[in-house]
Amino acid sequence: MNDIESFVPELYGFWPQTHAYGDPVRLETEDAEARAAAEAYFLETKSGAAPPAEELRVLLNEMTAEMRDQFSAFRELRRAAEAASASGDEAAGKLARADLKAATDAMSLIVRTLEKVDQLQRQIARDRELAAEENDVAMGLEDAKTRFLERIDELAQYRAEQLATEWKATGPPGSGAAAAAAAVRSQGPG
Repeated sequence: MNDIESFVPELYGFWPQTHAYGDPVRLETEDAEARAAAEAYFLETKSGAAPPAEELRVLLNEMTAEMRDQFSAFRELRRAAEAASASGDEAAGKLARADLKAATDAMSLIVRTLEKVDQLQRQIARDRELAAEENDVAMGLEDAKTRFLERIDELAQYRAEQLATEWKATGPPGSGAAAAAAAVRSQGPG
């Protein structure tokens, strides 16, 4: 990143559990929910531990909030150092330049860290979407299997009804007309 002054850490916000596009009210609600989850992360819950991916998402949200605050603090330190270096006092200017360099280095590190956190959040979101798609595919396979088995049952019922109708018309297999028809069929054309 070449220009730290134009970097806006507010762009790196809390990641909701699911994506929401287009509805700013919903986005603000999810941002508030994510912020509340990040603030409540260390509270004891009776329902058990959160899934690892959810814990990581909340942890990364907390890191993002902390890094944004740190960035703002170093930005103020840098501005103060720039003002002190312009004062004309050589000793104060030397100290201010050292503070200016330290603040700039810290800001660069924070920017890189925020970019990595954002990259991790995006990967978590992709993994969550992929898992949801795989689950949908698996559910689709289960639905297809259920429909296939139902169709087998329907065809078996239809065939049983056909056989029952034939039996009523010609009698049970092996007796009378049914036996004669079966004998004729077994001899074939001749």
